[in-house]
Parts: sequence; C-alpha cells; structure tokens
Amino acid sequence: MNTLTARMPHPGAQHTTTRWGWLLGLALTALCAPTWASNTEIAGVHYEPQTKVEGNTLVLNGSGISYKALQKVYTVGLYTDKKSTSGDAILAMPGSKQLRFVMLVPMRVDELGKLIARGIETNSSRDQFMRLIPATIEMGRIFSKMKRMSPGDTITIEYVPRRGTIFFVNGSPAGMPVAGPEFFNAVLKVWIGPKPTTQDLKEALLDFKPAPLLNALED
Repeated sequence: MNTLTARMPHPGAQHTTTRWGWLLGLALTALCAPTWASNTEIAGVHYEPQTKVEGNTLVLNGSGISYKALQKVYTVGLYTDKKSTSGDAILAMPGSKQLRFVMLVPMRVDELGKLIARGIETNSSRDQFMRLIPATIEMGRIFSKMKRMSPGDTITIEYVPRRGTIFFVNGSPAGMPVAGPEFFNAVLKVWIGPKPTTQDLKEALLDFKPAPLLNALED
C-alpha cells in the first residue's frame, strides 16, 4: 500500500508535466523556426508583414518608434527585398526599398525634411554630400509643399529602380521622383547608417524580435 502510494503521482503532477511538455514543445518549435520575426504592431500602428512596390513584394525588416524627450513622435517601418540584420547589406541590396512613417503627434513636414538633410550630411563624406546637394534641395521643395501632419498621417519614402526616390503623403505621390540610387541610400543612412538618429531605432529597424516565451509561464 505504501509502495503503491509512493509511486502514484501527485494530483497536480500530471497537469504540471503536461504544461511543461507543451512549453518545451513550443520552445523547440521557436528554435527550429526561422530566427527572423518582425513586430507588426507598435504604438497602436499596424505594419503589414509585406507590401508591394511597383509589383515587387517587400518584407518588413523591422519597425520602431522615434522619441523626442519622452514623447513618441512617429513610428517607422523598413521594407526590403529580404530581411537582414546588417545595415551595410541592406544598403547594398538592389531593387526596391521603402520607409514608412506614421505620425503620432502633430508635426510640420519641414521638421522631418530638416532631420533628413542633417542626417544625410552627418552620414556622408564631404564629396558625397556635395553630390547629394541638388537632390536634397529637391526633397526640401517637395516637403515645403506638404501640409502640417496630424496623428495617423503617413509619409512613405520608397526607392524604385530606374525611377528614383518617390515621396507619398497618405498614399498620394508628392512631387516628382528624385533620380539616382545614391540619394535613397543617403536617406536610409539617417536611420541605419553609421551615425543614425538613435542607436535604439537603428537596432529596431535591423533586428526586431518576437516577444519572449516567458509570457507563456504566467497563469
């Protein structure tokens, strides 16, 4: 009797074993699955896992939030031909790319334009920046014609081979394309270059990971 009782599992042991077995299986599945996953929901903004640019399918490489002091200013998502944790690899990729911004607070568009212009200069050599001045001036003209942005408004900057860099406001084209692949990469460096706006935002755009499995341990 005592021997049999000693061998019988505690009433809750089977439930615990089953639960841990499920968690182990979930963890193993996550380890065997591709290591890349992008957070598509950020600050109440949804970024689709994929988007189309001129018929080409791009994937969400990562998304993040820009802060000013403690205030959330905008979210940004980076779409590329294939996912990468390397800024240099993304800059070297041929084909279309896209940056999509969603405003979280009212913002003058020229503020974003000035941020981009400063970032281009910071991440370029003197010779590179001199070559980019005409395109940067053209970008300034495009932004000067845009209205003040409100929360929820979007600005999309995308590169299309053989056409150049195209700006969109709430899905509508703004101005003519700015020719040349060098300019879009200069814009992209503002966020993923050697001297980005913030390191945290750069890391978010290059390496967004799923939520940890530890949440599954909560009752």
